[in-house]
Amino acid sequence: MVPIKVVLSDDHTLFREGLKRILSLEKDVLVVGEAARGDEVAKVVERAKPDVLLLDLKMPKGDVIQTLLEVRDKSPATKVLILTAFSEDENILNAAKGGAKGYVLKGVSSLTLVQAIKTVQGGGLWIDKELPSAESFEEIARAQAVSYESEPANEAVKNLTKRELEILRLVAEGLTNEEIGKRIFISEKTVKTHLTNIFDKLKVNNRFKAALLIMGRPAEPVAPLAARSEKTR
Repeated sequence: MVPIKVVLSDDHTLFREGLKRILSLEKDVLVVGEAARGDEVAKVVERAKPDVLLLDLKMPKGDVIQTLLEVRDKSPATKVLILTAFSEDENILNAAKGGAKGYVLKGVSSLTLVQAIKTVQGGGLWIDKELPSAESFEEIARAQAVSYESEPANEAVKNLTKRELEILRLVAEGLTNEEIGKRIFISEKTVKTHLTNIFDKLKVNNRFKAALLIMGRPAEPVAPLAARSEKTR
């Protein structure tokens, strides 16, 4: 049996050492890397290419959503399982928005943690149903999977850069320029610049037609929606 490769990211050395010792008892789990700061995580993941990343929410020199975006860029196949002491709604939803597949509190048993690792590695989602926003986490995580993991249906869309493709998928979700900027940590002005480039590459003149292309449908004009979309370009 090929072991599940795991990277541990937590700023507490003692916690990482204890976690590594616990996981070493599992024959089908192998720790292949560690990170102690937020700005180290993506680099370790890029080098180790783990199946699962155990990620602490609060780490020095790092923002969890930005870290999740960087990890997805460096190693798209890596599944992220948040392992944290924080159970607030905002933290749970931010993890889902960033693409995390699971959310586990540090108070769980080692057996539960291993089950969570195996579940997300196998393509499932894991979150304690008793946690606030558990249902919302699952809804957002599933929507993110459809948005980011599906292949573009239109050939022209495949010529977009990773950032342009990310923005176009968010457009297709119905987000405004301001909402897109907040989601991926860029200014609204930068979003508009990317959209202009996207429209040029796709040879369309509004966001509605561009969204149709990523969904694999012809970019036929629909006046009411197209007119409404132009206002937010």
